Amino acid sequence: MRDLVRESLVALLHEKGQLTFAEFMETALYHPTAGYYNRPAMTIGPGGDFYTSPMVHPIFGACLARQVWQMWNLLDRPDPFFVLEMGAGVGTLAVDFLRMAERDAAFFNAVRYHIVEQGEHLRGRQQAYAAECGFADKIAWFQSLDEVAGGQVGVIFSNELFDALPVHRLGKLDEGYVEYYISADGDGYCEVAGALSDPQLLDLVDEETKAQLQVGERFEVCPAAADVIVAMGGLLERGFVLTIDYGNLAPEVHLRHRKGTGVRAFWKQKLVEPLERVGEQDLTADLDFSLLIRRGEAVGLCEVGFTDQMHFLGGNGFLNKVADLQKRAREHLDLMADEELHKMLALFMPQSLGEVFKVLIQVKGLEPAAVQGKIGALTFSLDD
Repeated sequence: MRDLVRESLVALLHEKGQLTFAEFMETALYHPTAGYYNRPAMTIGPGGDFYTSPMVHPIFGACLARQVWQMWNLLDRPDPFFVLEMGAGVGTLAVDFLRMAERDAAFFNAVRYHIVEQGEHLRGRQQAYAAECGFADKIAWFQSLDEVAGGQVGVIFSNELFDALPVHRLGKLDEGYVEYYISADGDGYCEVAGALSDPQLLDLVDEETKAQLQVGERFEVCPAAADVIVAMGGLLERGFVLTIDYGNLAPEVHLRHRKGTGVRAFWKQKLVEPLERVGEQDLTADLDFSLLIRRGEAVGLCEVGFTDQMHFLGGNGFLNKVADLQKRAREHLDLMADEELHKMLALFMPQSLGEVFKVLIQVKGLEPAAVQGKIGALTFSLDD
């Protein structure tokens, strides 16, 4: 499989001479049969290639369902209610969401769950898992957002989608801005500087960041993120977009990028060099949430909340469940409850995932003032 990625990159380099990092990243991650996310041999979960918050504990999907349930109420309980998950991994989050949704029969019956998943192999795994758990008939699958009908009333959400979209790597020199390209270097690859592939790439960076950049510093931009948030907003007549990902607002998000460390590569959950093991390792870059806010406004999406995962989960019943488990572990010496509690807290604690992930909520078709302050004030029970 790695050879297929290499062959594709060699052909592209022969044709173009050099590739933007976005072109390189696109091929490495999304080659139709051999890219990192589309390899049949890819394993997801603890000990595998990578794992995500939904795989740590079902409480993540339960809290998300609780949040979406509240959004349904804020939208006056529409039936049907459009729910779209972007990039669903192996389907864990979808199943946990629907299990929680079943606790309110009206909500569950209204939900029309959709998944957009670009990879055929992952779609197959999601479909098999949903069938195993009894939810296959509740979910519709699509390969791209273009296949989904517009005019929807509902919620679109993603978890660790945007950080895997291809980025361009740029830098500031005395003579102006440059772009860093990928070129062939024997049997491997190297980085070379050149003129911007598109001057409009600079429009993706906020003015405050540009003012702070010093000569010699670097940053990443993601046109694909701008395109995706516009497409999401375009699907909704009324509703919410909820984004959970690595990153931050500008200019803070660019601070870690300034010395060229904005793109990270992981192999078997270990940090490695981005130009090694191409096709066998993950490539990721922090999301500039400010870009989603700015571009979202162009299609009617208004920011109504930005926080970290710790506060998002805490506002959706997480701490009540923690208190119940602590009581069970203490009063009954329940070791299983203690182990479950340990897994849950990995999602919440600031030194773990609680502050690493950020959460952005945008709304369309509702007055922001009618929504702000109400997110997280729920009565939908997380209790067993």
